[in-house]
Amino acid sequence: MTYITNHTTSPFKNLWRDISANPLSYIITLFVAIFLIAQPIKKSVATDVSIVLWILGLIVLISGKVKIRALVPYRKTILAGLAFFFTALISLLLSDYPAGLQTLEPEFRLLLLPLIIAGIYFSGLRAPQLIFALLLGGISYAWVTHDQLGGFKIVRRVFGDENSVGFGNGAFLLTTVSAYFCLSFWKNSKIFAMTAAIAAILYLYAAIASGTRGSFLAAPVIFIFFIFHFRNLKVTLASLTIFTLLTTAVYYSPLQSGIDRAVKNLTSYVKGEGNNQNSTGARLILWETAICMAKEKPVFGVGTHQFRSASQDQGLGCDYNTEGGRYFVQAHSLYFNTLATMGLTGLGCLLLFGFFLCRESLNVRPDYPHKYAVVIITLTIAGYSLTVDGFFIRFIAEKHLTLLGVMLGIMLHGQQKAALQR
Repeated sequence: MTYITNHTTSPFKNLWRDISANPLSYIITLFVAIFLIAQPIKKSVATDVSIVLWILGLIVLISGKVKIRALVPYRKTILAGLAFFFTALISLLLSDYPAGLQTLEPEFRLLLLPLIIAGIYFSGLRAPQLIFALLLGGISYAWVTHDQLGGFKIVRRVFGDENSVGFGNGAFLLTTVSAYFCLSFWKNSKIFAMTAAIAAILYLYAAIASGTRGSFLAAPVIFIFFIFHFRNLKVTLASLTIFTLLTTAVYYSPLQSGIDRAVKNLTSYVKGEGNNQNSTGARLILWETAICMAKEKPVFGVGTHQFRSASQDQGLGCDYNTEGGRYFVQAHSLYFNTLATMGLTGLGCLLLFGFFLCRESLNVRPDYPHKYAVVIITLTIAGYSLTVDGFFIRFIAEKHLTLLGVMLGIMLHGQQKAALQR
């Protein structure tokens, strides 16, 4: 009986020892969990948590607890983010359509990204703790979804405390991260793998219920990356199997009608039979308008977040509005909108930021078992950004960059710990 009692309580003793040895990492775990839980419930709370992480990073950098040189492994990523912000600033100042500097609030978070990295790095947060936070966030997303639907029947679009696109994209991003952790932990810890799997299922439920089709554009990008990067028969077969299962699940979900409608609208548009009253047709015409703006202002664009003003400018020659007389504030694509509003310079900085995110993350810890987590996050964002501009939705930009900063900090801390052990 004594053996059974000791055997049962030992995990709790080990947990208590770990909490006593690393209290800050568990405090930050709680904040990250609150951040994920609050996303679909109260966006302002999620922003407040991000502020806490920024302040922590600022304190440890000013106090010297974390040296600037500790962030050197991500120097190109940080510099690309800075370049993107200053390009946005220059574009706004050169624009023919005046706007206040508060317009750059979404881009300003790129300046704050190093603070999140430094704060998480100092705290010692680890991947298993992030999985626990992801599970709590998954429960929150599923609860909000179930509550708004009035049960498990998916009869209308779920949106949480934002629009359905932001809700769906966020849920799908967290689905892919959780699913990746499930696979990467499978050999070493079935408990963490199953925890991540449960979180992935909960997030996927919310993503499907949002009715956002564009989220799933990221899936082919992720699977193609794994197939071509590893060039391994098992990885290829596993990727194709999972992709087939996901495609089947999505197609036979309530998203099916929306997917069929999008395909039909795209075909009609290509044949010249479509109109701009549907979401697909409107996006395609907006992309044409963005290309027109880029031709007129190729270097710095028409001005950061000035798509609507430029599209109403008859003198520019790129005016566009729907048949209902509505003008849009963005081109409904991160790439096309950046090209139109910040020109080739802004688009180049954005692409470099994503490229260095992936490259430097893989180089920081080549032996890290979860080293592809940042790549998965980046590819997911890159995939569905084709149909939405995350920087135009204040909270969705913050969500993405916060999650990236958390992962970069985790990997940086792991690198330091491995170096000390050697």
